[in-house]
Amino acid sequence: MSRKQILILILVLVVHALLGVYRPGGLMAYALPSLCWGLLALTTLWVCGLEKIRLWFSKQLSVMAAIIAIFQIFILMDAGIFTGFGKSPLLFTPLGITINLVLVSTTLLGTELSRAYLIKNYNRKRPLLTLGLVTLLYSQTITPITGLLTLNEPLAIAQFLGTGVLPALAESLLASYLALLAGPIASIAYLAPLKAFQWFSPVLPNLSWGIEALLGVVPPTIGFLYIDRITPPSLLRRVGIPTEAKQLFRFTRAKKSSKPGWTTISILCVFMVWTTTGLLGFYPTVILSGSMRPTMDIGDIAIVIQTPIEKIKLGDVIQYWQEREMVIHRVYDTYEMGSTRFIITKGDANTAPDVDPIFPAQIRGRLIFIVPKLGWISIYVKTTIAGIWSFFSANIILVYATLTIAAFMASVYMIHAYKSRSTRRWRSLHGRRGWLRR
Repeated sequence: MSRKQILILILVLVVHALLGVYRPGGLMAYALPSLCWGLLALTTLWVCGLEKIRLWFSKQLSVMAAIIAIFQIFILMDAGIFTGFGKSPLLFTPLGITINLVLVSTTLLGTELSRAYLIKNYNRKRPLLTLGLVTLLYSQTITPITGLLTLNEPLAIAQFLGTGVLPALAESLLASYLALLAGPIASIAYLAPLKAFQWFSPVLPNLSWGIEALLGVVPPTIGFLYIDRITPPSLLRRVGIPTEAKQLFRFTRAKKSSKPGWTTISILCVFMVWTTTGLLGFYPTVILSGSMRPTMDIGDIAIVIQTPIEKIKLGDVIQYWQEREMVIHRVYDTYEMGSTRFIITKGDANTAPDVDPIFPAQIRGRLIFIVPKLGWISIYVKTTIAGIWSFFSANIILVYATLTIAAFMASVYMIHAYKSRSTRRWRSLHGRRGWLRR
């Protein structure tokens, strides 16, 4: 181990320990991490050099890493169809954006440059072990895991692991694997869109902890398997991984992708994100009650367009917020109090108008179109997920037992596969030596 490798390892450990223990307030909460990660990034660049980073670079893996990140963002935004959206709690003034940009940029450069340097220089004998250790180090879950000591309820433990520990491990595993295969540019290509979405998007999906855990683990895991499948054996051998180890993760042969098909899927994803967030000026909403029969029934999709209150008249069907949920009813009456116009609504199937008047700020828009019965797909999906989740919540001990057994069997299988691979390599090596002696 060279002095430069020891220097980078010590700096990484010191930065993690310092930022994990010392948490200042005010502007220092942004300045200290920016300074630490920026210093680590510059030191790693000085030790490593740009030439090595260019040699590690793989255009194919970097592009695929960015596509995986964008696909993960699309999934998060599309989940807002079921859970709704909320405004980001971050400050979006010019000063706030600048401070956040400096913090995110320095953190991303410091973590990924040092991650790639460590995993590239410590992986020669045991690359898979190095991959696991670097994943744990950069997932920053050691400090949060200590919070498990204060939890007693199984459901609270599951919520804690699902929203904090497991998504961080999955994201760090994919970033570490990308850094091992193609250096820091590939891991930055994956993490940069995710961080930009998290820090600079004014609209974020309001996810429940169960959906957040699911979407935090599944997309990075699928991305890891896909990156492993498309990586050529020559690149694996170059980074020190035996090509037989790849069969631990590969189940099917990679097929040539269809560019028109991927283009169509991407356009549909973009269109879904734009419509669900209202960026195109209209919103699709699944009808879940029969208060508007016979105009609309359960399972229909109502298309609502943004409309100012001045253009809403008697008889229009409008959508509005009421007690943290969306309601679609018909305008029954209007009246003015001072300079404010109020609206009284009524469901077509109801015998009396709604009690509470509607303020202008509550109105989302006016109904323009109805798609019959198509919303039942969404209802069936939500009902199925709710049923599965209820079963898991009611049988949490059974779930833990199943996961423990599965983890144990996977560990035994991987150890057996690793030993078999080592035995084959030993026999092959000694067989060649015996042939040379003869």
